[in-house]
Amino acid sequence: MTSAVTAAPLTARLSTCSFKGDFDACRALCDSVDRFVAPEIEHWLIVPARDLPLFAPLAGARRRVVSEDDYLPRWFFRAPMPSPRWRARLGLPRRNVYLTPYSLPVRGWIAQQMIKIAATAAATTDVVVHVDSDNAFIRPFGPERIVRGDRVRLYRDPKPTDTSGHRLWHAAAGRLLGLPPSDFYDAEYIDALVVWRRSSLVAMIARIEQVTGKRWDVALARTPHFAEYVLYGVHADKVTGLDAAGLYADDRSLCHSRWTENFDSAADEDAFVASVRPEQVSCLIQSTIPLSLERRLDLYRRVEAQAARQDAGA
Repeated sequence: MTSAVTAAPLTARLSTCSFKGDFDACRALCDSVDRFVAPEIEHWLIVPARDLPLFAPLAGARRRVVSEDDYLPRWFFRAPMPSPRWRARLGLPRRNVYLTPYSLPVRGWIAQQMIKIAATAAATTDVVVHVDSDNAFIRPFGPERIVRGDRVRLYRDPKPTDTSGHRLWHAAAGRLLGLPPSDFYDAEYIDALVVWRRSSLVAMIARIEQVTGKRWDVALARTPHFAEYVLYGVHADKVTGLDAAGLYADDRSLCHSRWTENFDSAADEDAFVASVRPEQVSCLIQSTIPLSLERRLDLYRRVEAQAARQDAGA
């Protein structure tokens, strides 16, 4: 009589792209990871090479700090940029601009998306969870939150976001993936805590290369407007299919988020704290919202305390 073979549990890693401008927020994220995230889940910080000494103290037994140069194409060349003071005066982006022999200059935001894709493809885990550095965990987080048997979570919200940016990103995904033209492929996939299955990401890369006839990084460097989370979600949903990709859809965000609006009063802050939901394991306050570090950390602590009260049934 032969015994059934039990599949090994899927492994997971956290991945955060950061830089010196977000260091204090990233340090707070790391503190929350160490308190709330299951110890078997490693945390990788991907930062510019020049920022490695600043971030090095955050490394530890469960955290690695690596250079983004490990994941950028070797033919990306960082353009000389003015000081942060002059960047602000001239209205230039905080991040770098890259020159390449294959495309027009590539904005740092596009380069960061390419880094996420390359780092996931190179990961040794089955799952990569992308968490922004202005995020903080507020509840225990382990594989049970993102894995059901042999399937991995995909954030998929069927409600469209009616902005020109999102329409551009969907249209770009369709072109890169060889789909009939559309500016909305039935769902939104962007969130502040995003889960990717590595095998599905690798299949997405292969599809881009098949459709465009170019290396995936060349194809993306030549695409001025795309969103990596939309690209991954549309591929899994419309090219592979969720069943074949080993994914399951969930329209509930894992993150309690404040994306753009300033906090205009104490009552506004109280409402934000009170509105955290039981399924949300992290809290994001976008780094562009003008808050002092002390006030930002206080809001994270208050949301964490509210989550604890919910979990205790209070």
